[in-house]
Amino acid sequence: MDGILPGPLPPGFRELPGPFRVLLGQDGTLTRSLSLLTGEAVSVEPVRLPDTLKEVRKVYLRVPTSGRLVFARTRILSLPPPPEDLLMESLMKGDLAIGQSMEAQFGPLRKEDYAIYSSRAPFDPDSEEREGLLWTRSYRMIAPSGAALLIEEFFLPALFALAGGASR
Repeated sequence: MDGILPGPLPPGFRELPGPFRVLLGQDGTLTRSLSLLTGEAVSVEPVRLPDTLKEVRKVYLRVPTSGRLVFARTRILSLPPPPEDLLMESLMKGDLAIGQSMEAQFGPLRKEDYAIYSSRAPFDPDSEEREGLLWTRSYRMIAPSGAALLIEEFFLPALFALAGGASR
């Protein structure tokens, strides 16, 4: 795994449960992986949807039995040419998982600048997490159309427990 991630692994990464490390390091759509891990449909709980395309989209990914698993922030880095830019606007302002929605609209996605790190709560004024250390990943997601997003995903304690971690 050292060769996949840029630079050295973050301190404490090797001590995490295997399924949790896989979730942090996998290159697929997180929503699909969460659904496979939990056996449930993943829904998007909007926290703050952007009024303009310059603003950040903030959502929770959740499942019925375990609740909120991930807090995600999405920012547009570049828009595709018209009329596809209107599709991006509807995705950013909608309550669907952004990765799967982009794949459905634009085709296969490329991920770049992948990073894994820890974040101390509170990491965002719109999240309800106020204390503790959370594992985080960020990356750029780029569609063939030229649309590019910066995604940040904060893995919550409920997900850590589901993936084999001890309660903290």
